[in-house]
Amino acid sequence: MRSRLGYVLFILLAFSFPLRAQIEPIPNLTVEPLPLPGGDIIKGYGLFNQFFPGPPNAPPPFDPMNADPHGITNFRGVTAMGYTSGTATDNQVPAKTYIVITDIRVYQGEYVGGETADVNSAGATRSAHAHGTFVEI
Repeated sequence: MRSRLGYVLFILLAFSFPLRAQIEPIPNLTVEPLPLPGGDIIKGYGLFNQFFPGPPNAPPPFDPMNADPHGITNFRGVTAMGYTSGTATDNQVPAKTYIVITDIRVYQGEYVGGETADVNSAGATRSAHAHGTFVEI
């Protein structure tokens, strides 16, 4: 029962903000990675361009252990991922305790992404090759 409560809290907290993060460009990155086509559909939230590998026999929203950990497409390299959880306490009186859960993915390698074709083109892009290391939280 306690582990199921943990999964429910994970779902509520982990999926509260990811859609906004997926659509914001990275300001200092000249070639933006392209999101993974497809992904998981979370009831009440819609499509997330992400898969969520989890422990064996984990209930949704987790996918099987061998689900694709990439959040980007056209990528060749190494991906590491991890879920962390714990508590945090604010400095108010009385103090409030929060449950903090993260989904962190680190990529290192080459990818084909989108690059702005012309600053006056209202968002037109062209494909471009890039190499680097970056973190997705």
